[in-house]
Amino acid sequence: MKMFNLFDLNDPQIWVAVSFILFFLLFGKFIWRKFSFFLDSKIDTINEEINLANELHQEAKELLSEEIKKYQSLENQIDSIIAEGKIKAQKLYNESKDKINNEIEKLEKSSLEKIKYLEQQTIDKIQEKVSKEALVITKKFLLESLDKENHLKLLNNSIQEVENTLSTKDKFIQ
Repeated sequence: MKMFNLFDLNDPQIWVAVSFILFFLLFGKFIWRKFSFFLDSKIDTINEEINLANELHQEAKELLSEEIKKYQSLENQIDSIIAEGKIKAQKLYNESKDKINNEIEKLEKSSLEKIKYLEQQTIDKIQEKVSKEALVITKKFLLESLDKENHLKLLNNSIQEVENTLSTKDKFIQ
């Protein structure tokens, strides 16, 4: 009983230790399985979350790549539209400039023609007035200075000149 002297069987701590050891010997395997299953399920859950996070990360990278491509495509389209707009604006500017220059030339030509026409009209009116005035003065002079005999001579000379002129015209006509 010496061995039992080492341990006092009346001591409650020994019985607690024995019951603890017996409890783990009897239920330890079951508890270890449950604890192991709990840890394995946690590991599986964490692995699934990591896989899901990796998949989401990969999808995000792909979406970012697609959006960058779309952005670059839009930038290229915008640059193309701006370049086309500049070309069209320059073309419209040149066309408008040409149209304006043509209009200016037409207006200048028209104005010069009108000025020439008005000059000619003015010259014609002045010549008509001068001719009328000259006729009036000549008539007045002739009436005052010619007598009847000179008057008849002048009339006969004029008739003769008209006949000569008409006869020369007839020669050219034939």
